[in-house]
Amino acid sequence: MTMMRRMRLTALRASGAAVAIAAVCAMAAAPAGAEEHGHGHGRGHGHVRGTYLALGDSLAFGYSQAKFEALAPQDPAAAFDTGYVDDFARFLKRFEHVQVVNDGCPGETTESMMKACAYQEAGLPLHHPYPKESQLSNALAYIAAHPGEVGTISIDIGANDALGVAEVVCKLDPTCVAEHAPALLAQIGANLGSILAQLRAAAPEATIVVVGLYDPFPALSTIVTSEPMAQQLNAFTVALNGVLAQGAAAVHAIFANPFSRFNVEGTLEAEQASLCKLTNMCNHIPPDIHPTNHGYREIARAIEQAYLSSLSSQS
Repeated sequence: MTMMRRMRLTALRASGAAVAIAAVCAMAAAPAGAEEHGHGHGRGHGHVRGTYLALGDSLAFGYSQAKFEALAPQDPAAAFDTGYVDDFARFLKRFEHVQVVNDGCPGETTESMMKACAYQEAGLPLHHPYPKESQLSNALAYIAAHPGEVGTISIDIGANDALGVAEVVCKLDPTCVAEHAPALLAQIGANLGSILAQLRAAAPEATIVVVGLYDPFPALSTIVTSEPMAQQLNAFTVALNGVLAQGAAAVHAIFANPFSRFNVEGTLEAEQASLCKLTNMCNHIPPDIHPTNHGYREIARAIEQAYLSSLSSQS
């Protein structure tokens, strides 16, 4: 199966995954510490240094299914230039000239980040290629080769771990997904902890930003038909964000949470309208969980807010 077809199937299966994940939500309670931001580290006080290193999955890459289909088979990575990394980089450049190194890999999980980028191995280009290396090993090698230059690191990871269990392990069986929920959150937390610890050891003075997740599935109005069901779906993402926030706090990183910007409180209709505006769940067939340009900008705003709040707390 080609990578293009796998990516299309991932979007197609998203609606089914919503039903499976709903079973997890009833079990998952958000761990303590899921604040909007954590604490800055070391360098702080707004001094931006030479390189912004962006890590993560398709969100860091700036992916959208429609753009991928329009660009295939060439698929130049440079055309994916409206993601949150691009927006946050413009924010950082207000302080000082910043070079962006974007290692984002569509489809990446907390496991594959320490092994290999399947998107790249399938022959599809990344913004910053690292053939025969994992994303993490490349990031660590880049930091080591440019001592003192990497001042800001962002990372979003974990969403594909959850989808992998629902789709691959459980074949969208809700009972199976529910049984795997505790182990899934524990595995994401452990892997993220290892990744962040290595990044912090390599760049002790850098500002690290862990980017939280939103829940796109309440946008599926044919499946999510009530506010209680939407809340069940949201509960799992809140729990996962709690794991991410705890991982950030452990290495004195900032946690930036875009959840409330996408999954607005109030009525189900209001939440669905927000998700239809900020994601491609309603304007692409099959539904695409990735943000629109506006949605990527909202993620960047969440990062900027958390970044500035962290600086204020240090002053």
